[in-house]
Amino acid sequence: MQERRLVRFHRRFEDGWVRGYVVGVGPAFLMLCEVNDHIHYNGFGCYRLADVKNLEPAPYPEFVEAALEKRGEALPETPAVALNSIGDILATAGPLFPVVTVHAEAAKPGVCYIGAIISVEGGVVWMQDIDPGAVWEREPTARQLDTMTRVDFGGGYETALTLVGGAPPAPVEAKRAPLRLVADNG
Repeated sequence: MQERRLVRFHRRFEDGWVRGYVVGVGPAFLMLCEVNDHIHYNGFGCYRLADVKNLEPAPYPEFVEAALEKRGEALPETPAVALNSIGDILATAGPLFPVVTVHAEAAKPGVCYIGAIISVEGGVVWMQDIDPGAVWEREPTARQLDTMTRVDFGGGYETALTLVGGAPPAPVEAKRAPLRLVADNG
């Protein structure tokens, strides 16, 4: 059995430490079972390895683990999420979780998008968003994969949104530009 160790690290996109248990490492991303400041497990976060700085053992791990144990919280089962690329993360997490949170922190600091994954294709993820009031958008939104820096799922906020908002309604067909074949030059 692999020893689990509570760790923490910095990222250039946020103040303070990110804390939890590393439960997976891929060529470009690591997956963390997050432990929040209130000492509760809070879902999973997938972080670009290039953004992880100052990875070190977290202080007072005995206290954190004792508090989790006394609260009856067991380390959640690690979901089968592929960590090869952001597209792989979304394609494999989407079917496992009703909503995921995506961050494009380099382009839009402090902004995230939460929704159900509809598809991942051609460098784009199509999502049906849910707003902060737990109301589902009817029309899907396309987002560029190459702008994404982090993906979260299974956390308290995502869970609360789906408890209140329920399952997403059937999406309305997104307005897409018609594709033209190269041979359609006439």
